[in-house]
Amino acid sequence: MPGPGDPGKPPKTIACRLENAGPFGDPGIQSSNRAELRAVIAALRFRNWAGEGFSTVVIATDSEYVTTGSTQWAKTWLQNSWRTANKAEVKNKDLWEMLLGEVERHHGRGLSIQFWRISRAWNTVADEAAKKAATEDAIEQWADMFGTSF
Repeated sequence: MPGPGDPGKPPKTIACRLENAGPFGDPGIQSSNRAELRAVIAALRFRNWAGEGFSTVVIATDSEYVTTGSTQWAKTWLQNSWRTANKAEVKNKDLWEMLLGEVERHHGRGLSIQFWRISRAWNTVADEAAKKAATEDAIEQWADMFGTSF
């Protein structure tokens, strides 16, 4: 069952396989957490949200990793020099830095970014697109995703 939206229109998705290299050229492992972070970064870069008149973008995801990481954990990681409460290095630091940079960039343009945790049942369309994309060949290097109006 898809989540809320326009019931008269089918949901739109964009999906591609995760890159083998992170944004700074370092090797990137294929993991669901990296894919979730990558999807949020791509969504924020996909359009000129503030330039198109948006004042708020809501990232609706069933990922606790993304929602709690973005709204709570990241503040502590920054204060602790990118260390967890157990003093371990934060995993996926490269993507967290990219995500926080995107949020800061948009905030500087007057755009509010909100992270909402939604039911897994509302995320079936995204899950199906991700599974399909996972069967494709990986992209070797980081690539920005840009889009147009739907």
